[in-house]
Amino acid sequence: MSPKTAPGSQRKTRLLVAIMGPTASGKTGLAIKLAKQFDGEIICADSRTIYKGMDIGTAKPTSIEMQGVPHHMLDLVEPGQRYSIYKFQQETKRLIEEIRQRGKAPFLVGGSGLYLYTILFDYDFSDDEPKRRDKLIPDCVAVGIEVKKEVLRQRISERFQKMLDAGFEQEVRTLVAKYGPDCLQIKRNSYGEMQKYLRGEITRDELLERAEIIDWQLAKKQRTWFRQKRDEITWLPIEDAEQYLVDALQK
Repeated sequence: MSPKTAPGSQRKTRLLVAIMGPTASGKTGLAIKLAKQFDGEIICADSRTIYKGMDIGTAKPTSIEMQGVPHHMLDLVEPGQRYSIYKFQQETKRLIEEIRQRGKAPFLVGGSGLYLYTILFDYDFSDDEPKRRDKLIPDCVAVGIEVKKEVLRQRISERFQKMLDAGFEQEVRTLVAKYGPDCLQIKRNSYGEMQKYLRGEITRDELLERAEIIDWQLAKKQRTWFRQKRDEITWLPIEDAEQYLVDALQK
C-alpha cells in the first residue's frame, strides 16, 4: 500500500500513537511493524538511548531492525552530557508536528515513563512543581504492553545473552576508553556490571546473573511508574495491542 493511500492517512490530524511498556516487552518491534504499515515515523522515548555509543546495552534498534522506518531522538548527546526532560519535551513536540505536516503518523515509543508522560499529559514546567493534564492530549491513542512476569523475566535473560553475542563487551571497552570508567551513564545498570567483569571482579556467570537482576528491577520500576494514569492508557497483551492500534489507525 502506498503512503498516499495508507489507512488513516486521510484523517485531518494524524493520530499520535504512543506505545509503552517495560524493558523487553516487544514494544519496539510492534512500533516498527505498525509504522511501516501506516506510513509512520518513530520518536524514541528512552532515557538511555539518547546517548551516543550506548547501543547494544540499551537495546537501541539497529539500522536493520528499523526496516527503513525513520527514528528520532536517538544519539542526542555524549555519555556524561546533560539532557533535560524539558528539552526532550520541546524537541518531541516539534517533531510530532513536523511528522504530521509530512502527512505521516507519529509514533512515540519507549519505556521511560517520565519521557512519555511529559508529552501525553502535557507537563507544564513553568513552575518549580510541574503540572500536568488529567487526561491524554487530543488526537492521541496510547497503549501499554502487558507481559506475564515469568515471560518477561525469561525474555530479559535471553536478551542479555543476545547482547553479549552482539558485542556488548567490546562496546563497554570502547566507551570506557573514550569516556573513562567513572562516566555516570556507563557505571550504571549492565554497563557497570560489565566493567566489573572486565576488571576481573566478578565471573561471567555472576555477570549474567547480575545483569538479569538489574534489568528485572528496571522492569518492575517501569511497571510501578506506569500505574500512574493507568486508566488513561489501554493495557493489553501485545497481539491484542496490535489489533487495537490497527483499528484506531484505520478509522
